Amino acid sequence: MLTGANLNLIEITGLLVGGLALFLFGLDLMTGALKTIAGARLQSLLGSLTANRFRGVLAGAGITALLNSSTITTVLLVGFVSARLMTLRQAIPMIMGANIGSTLTAQIIAFNISALTPFMLGGGFLLYGFAKREMLRELGGALLGLGLLFLGIEMMGNATRPLRDYQPFIDAMQDMRNPLIGIVIGAVFTAIVQSSAATLAIVIALGSQGLIPLESGIALILGANVGTCGTALLASIGKSAEAAQVGIVHLLFNVLGVLFFAFVIPQFADFVRMISPSAPELSGAARLAAETPRQAANAHTVFSVFSTFVLIWFTGPIATLAERLAPAGREAWQDPGVPRYLDDTLIEMPALAIARVQLELTALGEQVQTLLRHSAALVASSTAQALSTVTSEDKAADSLSTAILTYIGTLSEAVHNDDEGRQLVDLARIATCLDAIREVATTSMLAIGQRRLAQSADVSLLRSPPAVQFAKGVIDHFTLAVKTITHPDADVVTHIVGAKAQIEAQSDLARRHIMSAVHLRNEEEAFIFRLANDMIEQLNEVARLSRAIAKATRWLHDVHMAESEPEAEAEPAPQP
Repeated sequence: MLTGANLNLIEITGLLVGGLALFLFGLDLMTGALKTIAGARLQSLLGSLTANRFRGVLAGAGITALLNSSTITTVLLVGFVSARLMTLRQAIPMIMGANIGSTLTAQIIAFNISALTPFMLGGGFLLYGFAKREMLRELGGALLGLGLLFLGIEMMGNATRPLRDYQPFIDAMQDMRNPLIGIVIGAVFTAIVQSSAATLAIVIALGSQGLIPLESGIALILGANVGTCGTALLASIGKSAEAAQVGIVHLLFNVLGVLFFAFVIPQFADFVRMISPSAPELSGAARLAAETPRQAANAHTVFSVFSTFVLIWFTGPIATLAERLAPAGREAWQDPGVPRYLDDTLIEMPALAIARVQLELTALGEQVQTLLRHSAALVASSTAQALSTVTSEDKAADSLSTAILTYIGTLSEAVHNDDEGRQLVDLARIATCLDAIREVATTSMLAIGQRRLAQSADVSLLRSPPAVQFAKGVIDHFTLAVKTITHPDADVVTHIVGAKAQIEAQSDLARRHIMSAVHLRNEEEAFIFRLANDMIEQLNEVARLSRAIAKATRWLHDVHMAESEPEAEAEPAPQP
């Protein structure tokens, strides 16, 4: 074994770096498995955000505990605020809760269960490699990651063991009792590796060898809480000012918390020793080794809980300060052709990414509704300028549709769950239906309007009560179908699918009225008759596609309706 008098720095560095790499890889593997397992729970937790600040704290802590990373939670919040799915004041309690949830990792790794590491590795590998059920494979991945995590800590502990007798290193650890030095080192290291858990792991590894006093470990922990803010700040680059405010709030919260404790570290350390298990039968380095890991984990937890308890009452002033540091512009929302909800950071969390696709599809549906209303109106009465306006609006919808389908394609490569795979197929089907309706509105109906303008034809009969009622019924059903994308309702879906006979009856009534109004006595009347019938056919196509959209949302709720129309009708129409 190496001694302080004869150190092999290359071997120590190699073991330390290798152990840290194993720890980070295990943490990443475990986090990835937990993302998949906890996907559905994340949405339910996020649903509690708007209730009150305390439920927001619980939601943030719960999500972070499930994802095993406060950084991921904060990056998620950057995306939510950027997409305006929540306000900054709703996000602040979640940020505070994320700090509490992140202490779970420290508490886990503080337990000395190295004897179980081989069983974790073996059991996790078997489940991960050979289990047939998806849930068991993910559990195996989490267990394997946990085993690698503990193996990495053990390797780092073995790497630092020779330093017990190396006086320069011991002196350096004592110097970190100076809060400023320890905080700076902890912050810089955490910002580099982008994981406060890695800093905690090193503190615990050093503590398990009796190499670091609790005061120095606390300084490093305080620094880690500042350094972990870097990832959220980077994630906000290029996004809205509101997203930058989330990163600033995270930084403000942690910096203020550090300021609470930086000047009372000795007293804080005494308090932590008082509430933590002790080993009075030991002395010197042996006692430090037995006590420091648990004390360090407890210090991290107390820091986060106390900071949250104090600052939760000041969410308003903190939000105001962040808004002044990163003021939001007064300009209107971005180009409607640019996605506002899709976020690449959610690709590895399909459950949340699928929810974003639903929101974006709803936004696309609303654009298509506007196009459809304008197109239906301009066929009956409009000018060439109105036709140009519809063409311009179509470009934005076309661009958004392309972006959604591309995102679904990327997301499909990250999905390993059969249910989520089927959901993506249905979402792609909805996107195709919306695109087909957009083509009806901006190609077929636009052509009808252009033909009418070219002939200066009078199609006032399209404004007759039967025709208006038919068109209104079709558009209303399409509006309901769009709402089911994000707000599924079994009764609404049943109503849309079951309204086929009603729509067909209204269509036949409109045709009969046109036949009775147009006597087909000359070429002009024949032209008007064809235009009117073409319009009815296009609206019938919109009604069919609306039913297909409603059917594609059935996976969102436990509804098993009997098919009320031929299966082929549920398929999207071929692209024009």
